[in-house]
Amino acid sequence: MYEYEWKLVKKTVQKYVETKQGHGSLHTPVYVFGVSERTYHIIRELSWKGIKVKGVLDNDRKKQGMHCCGIPVVSVNAIEKEGKSRVDVFIMSPFWREMEKQLMETGLQKRHIYVIKAIKRIQTVFVMRSLHVHMGKAVYGAIRKKYGINAKIFLCPYTGTGDIYLIGTFLQQYIRQKQIENYVLVVVSTACKKVADLFDIKNIEQLPSTDVCSRLISYYMAEPEQCDMEILNDSWGEIYTNPTQWIRGYKGHNFTEMFRKYVFRLSDDTMPQPPTLKNADDQIDRIFTGQGLVRGKTVILSPYAMTLANLPNPFWEELVVALQKKGYSVCTNSCGEKEPAIAGTDAVFFPLNIAPQVVEAAGTFVGVRSGFCDVISRAKARKVILYDKNNWFYNCSAYKYFSLNDMGLCNDAVELEYEEDFQRLCTEIINLF
Repeated sequence: MYEYEWKLVKKTVQKYVETKQGHGSLHTPVYVFGVSERTYHIIRELSWKGIKVKGVLDNDRKKQGMHCCGIPVVSVNAIEKEGKSRVDVFIMSPFWREMEKQLMETGLQKRHIYVIKAIKRIQTVFVMRSLHVHMGKAVYGAIRKKYGINAKIFLCPYTGTGDIYLIGTFLQQYIRQKQIENYVLVVVSTACKKVADLFDIKNIEQLPSTDVCSRLISYYMAEPEQCDMEILNDSWGEIYTNPTQWIRGYKGHNFTEMFRKYVFRLSDDTMPQPPTLKNADDQIDRIFTGQGLVRGKTVILSPYAMTLANLPNPFWEELVVALQKKGYSVCTNSCGEKEPAIAGTDAVFFPLNIAPQVVEAAGTFVGVRSGFCDVISRAKARKVILYDKNNWFYNCSAYKYFSLNDMGLCNDAVELEYEEDFQRLCTEIINLF
């Protein structure tokens, strides 16, 4: 999802909340139309504003009955049961006109349909893309000037830390195979740079934003012969010549396999190489002393994920109480106010480039599957990773695609799938201690 699209989502949701608060109608059932990455961001932004999405509408019968971001996927007919004047629906899709028309044919009034129009007129798109190519050329020139005309430029367009970690596990093997001596790895965020710092990577260049990354890709797509750059992607939306995302999960193509085979084109027996962890005892001591945590008797909770579903707060709160009764100190891994600490715990923040060492010092990690799990996968600690059994990722379940053990990132993770019985899941976790 492009940065300008994300800003549109935030702006629309904020305006929606303000309007509803003014009318005293924040409890109106909310749906989002269409299973997609954009839908995920709409759901997440609404949840941050305290609004829980009731369902995701989709016309694909194969998706109905599954879950998207932990929200049930249902047919459009579901809104008729709510009462046509008591439902709000968000849409963000190139096909918004057809979707809006379908909703209105059910009797839903247009004022209850919130369309986020990220797709502009073709003339506007052409001018915007042309400008992006020009700006991307300038960015490319600045990188080339800094690292030299002979440096191989690798671009990581992802903001996900799990993707960057996987790139790190294969990059050195790829460089040796191709006999590349001078190179630079270009990333798009501070978090990505911190993950890249875990590995013995010669040069790391951080772009100021995903918008700048988008412009750089625009230049690459417009003038590939002039832009000597390799984009490390397993299917990026802007690179329309690469449709490999549609084989994700097909016949064993898990997260690791996609990067090994289609990003780096390495042999099937090439295994991901974990980073060599540096000594971080001084930093860890400061963190543990400052937070009142106990080495070897601390459980770090990680309840937030960008791609997969999150668990409800009551589950985490019950788990905290049970762990504390067993004598453990419990904290919540958090990167800020949008990831609040679970009740009964304090928020703890530590840089990603020492995350595995912090988890080792704590002794136990319990979290929903996220990119953070990739980063701490080699930590010598009890690692409990949670997957929504109903969460589907392209052609397989989230568990089959993202299993740390099956990916070859570790062999000691306790990976649990759950459905609606959160009490049973809590008991299952506690029995591990």
